[in-house]
Amino acid sequence: MSLFGSIRIVTVWGLAALCLLTTASAEASHPRPKGATPTRMSLVPAHAACSASNRMHGPPLAFASCSPPAQNSAQATVGTPDAFGGAANSNSHLRLRVVLCQSNCPDDDSDILIDIALNDVRCVPTGARCGTANATGPADYSGEMRFSFTFRLTDHWNAIAPGGGTDAATVQDFTIEHDEIPQFPGPCVQTGSTSTGSTCGWSTSLNAVIPGSVKGAKRSVWELGAVRIFDGGPDGDGDTAADNTVFARPGLFIP
Repeated sequence: MSLFGSIRIVTVWGLAALCLLTTASAEASHPRPKGATPTRMSLVPAHAACSASNRMHGPPLAFASCSPPAQNSAQATVGTPDAFGGAANSNSHLRLRVVLCQSNCPDDDSDILIDIALNDVRCVPTGARCGTANATGPADYSGEMRFSFTFRLTDHWNAIAPGGGTDAATVQDFTIEHDEIPQFPGPCVQTGSTSTGSTCGWSTSLNAVIPGSVKGAKRSVWELGAVRIFDGGPDGDGDTAADNTVFARPGLFIP
């Protein structure tokens, strides 16, 4: 694991799913699409996996299930009339978009823009991060959030010796985590409204978080695996990761 301030880069195993492509002039020796950008994912509250079932789901998905559902986060939630209370206002998302170097770019760097928008973020009533009260449902959440992306990168920036080269290779899976970004530092913003929770968000880029990490002209395929948004734990600090729990993951909601 490498740690640079509040940036965490962790090598991991096991990954699947979406990909982003930074196109350019290197001759690829690995399968690649014509294009794969942008990608936009809705974010939903994260729930704990079912490990001790006491129900069965209806057919055709007749799998064991656990009742009642338990959300992962011990500190943050969203308004839900028949859960913790409050109106269901949450409509959050994550968007990643490749921007290519056009001319006179240092090291021919492209970039991956990161936009995350969370709204109606409220505190779990039994948690430690309750801020401004709302007319109904839990109060605004008063802590930070931390984003975490797991990637599998295949490109032409590899060599036997350290320092990069021209070899095509797939990098071991790694996770990038970050909380405080210059464009959106500190805690989530509590709203002046008493009918909705806090707003939390980031608008940055991967090269802003880790300079030089995204390069053009390397035929880079960035496969995106686990995507998680963590709460700040009881201390509200996204950088003290040991006590943070998963608040949101990409998903869909069907009324």
